[in-house]
Amino acid sequence: MATLKLVILPKLKKENGECHIYVQITHRRKSDRIKTKIFVLPDNFKGSKVIGGKFGDKNASLKNIRLAEEMTKYERILLDNQSKIEYLDVKGIKAFLENGPEIFITDFFKFTEARLEELKTSGNKGTYIPLRNSLKLVREYHGKTTLNFSEITPRFLEGFKAFYLKLHHKINSIAVYMRYIRSMFNDAIDEYNTNAAAPVILNYPFRKYKIETEATKNRNLHIDIIRKIRDFKFESKREEITKDIFMLQLYLDGINIIDLFSLKTINQGRIEFNRSKTGRYHNIKVEPEAQIIIDKYKGKKYLLWFADNCKAERTGQRTAHARIKDLNWLDSGSFNKMLNENLQEIQKRLKLKLQVHLTTYFARHSLASIMREIGVSKDDISLCLGHKSVERNLKTTGGYIFEDFKPVDIANRELIDFVNSEFKDGESWKEHKKIPPLILQKGDSDVSN
Repeated sequence: MATLKLVILPKLKKENGECHIYVQITHRRKSDRIKTKIFVLPDNFKGSKVIGGKFGDKNASLKNIRLAEEMTKYERILLDNQSKIEYLDVKGIKAFLENGPEIFITDFFKFTEARLEELKTSGNKGTYIPLRNSLKLVREYHGKTTLNFSEITPRFLEGFKAFYLKLHHKINSIAVYMRYIRSMFNDAIDEYNTNAAAPVILNYPFRKYKIETEATKNRNLHIDIIRKIRDFKFESKREEITKDIFMLQLYLDGINIIDLFSLKTINQGRIEFNRSKTGRYHNIKVEPEAQIIIDKYKGKKYLLWFADNCKAERTGQRTAHARIKDLNWLDSGSFNKMLNENLQEIQKRLKLKLQVHLTTYFARHSLASIMREIGVSKDDISLCLGHKSVERNLKTTGGYIFEDFKPVDIANRELIDFVNSEFKDGESWKEHKKIPPLILQKGDSDVSN
């Protein structure tokens, strides 16, 4: 619990020798002060009171009354808001006392939990899940119930990185956690440091600490490997599902599993959704090759029956469960885990020599590299992957296609034709087509992962 006391700083005097009287706040062995409007000579201030009498301060009684009122006001605020200020540091308590009812959460854990509640309410799983995981790892490393923003220093972050490297976390995974820690700093600064004269968040470790990353291993599959996966002779239902879903991802612009799992309808030959990771709108034409697979696994409430049988749909709950059937999954994450396990089995059976285990994410990476090979511009590849915002106005009339997604439709058709074409040895796509690619290389911007 914070304590309050009236103090002066004798070294800080006005020209007439008087000093400001401060309300000193002490909390967790640290102190800060709030300046009052009352002055006193150092010799006339003892025991937190202004001394009067013949040789003392002539206005001692009035000053003491005003100081008592000031102390009572602050003590009442502390008493009435104990639960609200429990996790504040001394700077946060000072800001709370000075600003009245406005709450400043300077505890990193509490602030992040509040953000997670907001994300949960809005249904933003793409940010909620990695932020929740990052918070869990910071708690594990810190080992205490509270963590003030002021405690997160460059040294703290170095220790965090070293701790998880020893536990065999990848450097790029740790970089993701760091980015979410940084995002909480940025959010807190944006929310609390509106008054430049009285900032609440005083430190920003990422000015000195640079988030380290390393080049990711190649996840691009050559077209010959894509065709081997397409033609793979499965031996189980799970392998069959895995092969089909991998190809469906490719046929639907490299769609992520979490988005594919959540799709519900096809509208006039197209699927429309907001990407779970970024919230960006995406619109994909369903080509015949994709429609065949969709029809094979057609669901009732959802586009594919895998989501019809997930835990939330079967019971209305999202807790861990025991399967009631062999092909039941808790959610898209559980479904994706099954796919990745079976892709690794397919990798072994096809004797694919890859740098890392084959996963569903290879479909997304491979789409980008293959499209580039057949002449699709980087800008249009970015649009296909849902990375690039559609900046022009989206206008539709009846069943017309969004004009902005025509390059996506053309690029996707080119890719499917390339996958399903038969080539002579050494023949390129341009030679096979005997015409220039449909998409010209008009953009120079990078395609992000």
